[in-house]
Amino acid sequence: MKPLSGIILLLIQLIFLDPACALDIKDRNEFLKDVRSDDGNIYLNRISLYKNIDPLNVEISGFGEAQWNIKTKAWEKITAGFETKKRFFEYFYLGESLQFISGEILDYMVFSPGKQSVETTLKLELAFPVLGKTLNKKLSLRSFEEYSYNLEKGSAGLNEIGIEFNYDLNKEVSLGFGWKHTDRIHDFDTDYCSSSFTLKF
Repeated sequence: MKPLSGIILLLIQLIFLDPACALDIKDRNEFLKDVRSDDGNIYLNRISLYKNIDPLNVEISGFGEAQWNIKTKAWEKITAGFETKKRFFEYFYLGESLQFISGEILDYMVFSPGKQSVETTLKLELAFPVLGKTLNKKLSLRSFEEYSYNLEKGSAGLNEIGIEFNYDLNKEVSLGFGWKHTDRIHDFDTDYCSSSFTLKF
């Protein structure tokens, strides 16, 4: 757990930097309902410390994510890493992350359960307001695709696509509802209905 501990300590120190460099915090809680009963329902929590660099339309972040399988009562996947996301043409986003991963039931992945590994994830996202004039741009639609590649094994690990409606209750709180398809590439696929609750500080 040394790489993971180092990342966490680094992120904690960044909180106390000069205000000009201070990071914002985002806490996303998501429940994934397995509609085909392939894998079981999932609770997912992701905490990000991020900074928007407005002149460049770039967001940089450090994050930790835990994925709990309610059916098997095991940590399906735990990750910690860094991500950069760039916005193009107002609504299109391209992101890349590098993370350490571990888990208890990742037998369908390209490394052994209970061990750590390193992967990179390419993220494509299209997000735009829906009924902007009526709801003051509080409702938006997001479609995304994520492709993960295991650097140690030199093999693809996961491909996920989905859509999600997000409603901003205010600047700090938003709710989401959507659908996600997970392709494990080396094993079974799963479809989920998703609901989320996000806090921003």
